[in-house]
Amino acid sequence: MFLGDVVCLEPGKEISVRFRPAKHLPLIEAQACVRTAKPGSGAGVEFTSIDAEDRLRLLRLIHNTGNDKARQRASLATQFQHEDCYSLAFSCDLSLCGMFVETSQPLPVGCSLKVRFNLDQMDRVVTTTAHVDYYLKKLGMGILFDDLPPEHRQAIQEYVENHEELFTAKPATGRRVA
Repeated sequence: MFLGDVVCLEPGKEISVRFRPAKHLPLIEAQACVRTAKPGSGAGVEFTSIDAEDRLRLLRLIHNTGNDKARQRASLATQFQHEDCYSLAFSCDLSLCGMFVETSQPLPVGCSLKVRFNLDQMDRVVTTTAHVDYYLKKLGMGILFDDLPPEHRQAIQEYVENHEELFTAKPATGRRVA
């Protein structure tokens, strides 16, 4: 999460945050760690302790899926870090080799980055290193995982197999294309 208009927050500092992510949602209180600070702009923080129900509310808001099954598609909130810059984007294309990250400001080909995302809005967090394989201006970038640990590879495999409908295109005829 990015906090604007904050003063004197140094990277590594543990803080408490209280915010309302949307008018229709209740206040959320959480513990966070400052990951990056930009004087005059604000600070990027990572939640270190957040109530499970609040976390689920945030993920639903980010994914904007709610209970509308007709609009359901793979949409993984993905955090990536390049040098000292942390960004949050979405991915709707995931495989064992990598993912496509939707961003209007993709990184150049060859850039190394750290990637982190949750599967199934649960506690299955995948963290790995990756590099940019290609980019499409104003659309995003294709990244390849460099050192995907076996347990993360297994979690991705299970996720893709259990959510096949999110990763297959359906032509106008209604027949599925793999």
